[in-house]
Amino acid sequence: IPLLLSGRTKGSSFTGLELQNDIAEMAKRSVAYNEKEDKVHIVQGDIREATSFFEAASFDVVTSNPPYLNQSNGRVKLLRPGGRFYLVHRPFRLAEIISCMVQYKLEPKRMRLVYPYVDKEPNMVLIEGVRGGNRQLTVEKPLIAYEDTNQYTEEVRRMYYD
Repeated sequence: IPLLLSGRTKGSSFTGLELQNDIAEMAKRSVAYNEKEDKVHIVQGDIREATSFFEAASFDVVTSNPPYLNQSNGRVKLLRPGGRFYLVHRPFRLAEIISCMVQYKLEPKRMRLVYPYVDKEPNMVLIEGVRGGNRQLTVEKPLIAYEDTNQYTEEVRRMYYD
């Protein structure tokens, strides 16, 4: 994720925290292959111990994988006030996600449901939160991933190829 973000955003420094050593090593090789060592850093470690690797309030943005929703407090401490938190998760966990975010002072700001096909139920939810933000949640229009089997919609194609 930090390697992808380094190519698509204006950030000057990106850090990835990976639990599994072999995956962290593979990520480091990808960073080197893409000649991004000056911008992207991979740290091998456990999110539950993130505050021992990084200083409090040292990040403007934090992204997270679903299994670590309940360890949000450590990630919140890493965010500066006003920093942004991004999560991709399953919609059936939405109530828990929002409750957990609010508990840790991550105010949900934007949400978008992702549908595999227009006639199917959503299989992902994208959520953005702000540390210490005001209460106001914007629910964006749905994102439909596929028009037909293995054919992305125009919107998804633009995300990948623009």
